[in-house]
Amino acid sequence: MKPGLLIALALVAGGAFAQVEVKELPTRPDVTIRFVYARAENPVANAVLFQGGPGNIGIFPNGSMRVENFLSGGAARFTQNGISVAIVDVPSDRRSLDEFRHTQEHAQDVAAVIAFLRQQNKLPVWAIGTSNGSLSAATAAVLLRERGPDGIVLTSSTTSKPGPAAHPVTDAALDRVTVPTLFVHHKDDACRVTPYGAIPGVMASMKQARVVDLIAVEGGENRGNPCHSGYHQFLGIEATVTQQIADWIKRYQSTGKAGAGS
Repeated sequence: MKPGLLIALALVAGGAFAQVEVKELPTRPDVTIRFVYARAENPVANAVLFQGGPGNIGIFPNGSMRVENFLSGGAARFTQNGISVAIVDVPSDRRSLDEFRHTQEHAQDVAAVIAFLRQQNKLPVWAIGTSNGSLSAATAAVLLRERGPDGIVLTSSTTSKPGPAAHPVTDAALDRVTVPTLFVHHKDDACRVTPYGAIPGVMASMKQARVVDLIAVEGGENRGNPCHSGYHQFLGIEATVTQQIADWIKRYQSTGKAGAGS
């Protein structure tokens, strides 16, 4: 796909249609990044979504993906809640985001997507990551500053590194994050690198962030691989959790105050 090529599709979101485009942008010399852009009918915010694992979700020209989990498969859920989203794949010079999520090059790729969203409207841009993807969102906030997101949402965040597949959010200099931050974590997350009990300590390290809040999730379906499904991916309650995130963003944007209501 050539840079700048758009493929328009129709996405049904709760009875309303949201326009979907597959976009590819140049980010660094000889490097491009592909993402799915889903525009809400009456947006109140924008978000860049970072899937976990190795991050290579495999976006096809028709907008479908090889990997669709909580965030990568969340276009309709977010647009239904008034948030236009860019769901990013790995850049053209990478097969995965392993050992890359906390680098300046990754931040530069993200900056291009954030700039694209800001060109579409004047609304705030949030970076939302899940599992390993939380590191991508936090890195953007730390390294990009004014070119970075207006706030970040860190869901099912990786906090330990027992092996090469885990990339903790703490690899970013969280004490340098200044933007509002929301953590979303299932109380019974069974993935060994994303224990719920580690989240309060991570939150406490973010002393410069304007707001640090937590939505503690309960319920859903506990089945499948504990790091790729089940509570870790908010299985069975994806719509509810997405709405909670969207409501928190709207509340913060309107009042400038925290308050997860959970």
